Amino acid sequence: MNMRTDDPAVIEHRLLELAYTTDIPITAGALAYFAPCSLENAERVLDQLASRDRIRMDVGDDGTIKYELPNRHKLSPRPEAAPPPPVLAPQVVPPFALRNGREASPLLAAVLSLLVPGAGQLYAGNVVTAILWFLLVGAGYVLVLPGLFLHMVCIATAASAANRLNSTIMHTRMLPPGARARYHYPY
Repeated sequence: MNMRTDDPAVIEHRLLELAYTTDIPITAGALAYFAPCSLENAERVLDQLASRDRIRMDVGDDGTIKYELPNRHKLSPRPEAAPPPPVLAPQVVPPFALRNGREASPLLAAVLSLLVPGAGQLYAGNVVTAILWFLLVGAGYVLVLPGLFLHMVCIATAASAANRLNSTIMHTRMLPPGARARYHYPY
């Protein structure tokens, strides 16, 4: 929404924009609409410019006052600054993480982690996480109960890791062919 102004400098700037981007006759009403300002302020700015010989004032046979800018010609408006294109930064992904475009099975990841803690994470491409789960669950089994609890959490996170891998694969399938360079597996 345009706010009305009474600043002569702003009105003069809008007058120049009106004069050089349109072909309409310059009148106080046109300037007041385009600026936006009151008719009195538009007339005042136009009269001041006419008194300084910046523009010419012509009175038509019907009594309408039109103003003419010497050497007026239409210019193309300034192009709006285009937003920068989104940046897709290629990142290194272990080759086994994307599984050649095939989806990872959350059920298989859970079963693998059931058999060997961390194997499901390894299947989903998380090598460091797999090693940490193997060591953590192994240490937890020293006390039996914490080991069982940690093993269940390990199984659940393996299934979750496979789901995240699948969502990453789906995301890379939706990218344009030229942008499908290897992207970082976010988990």
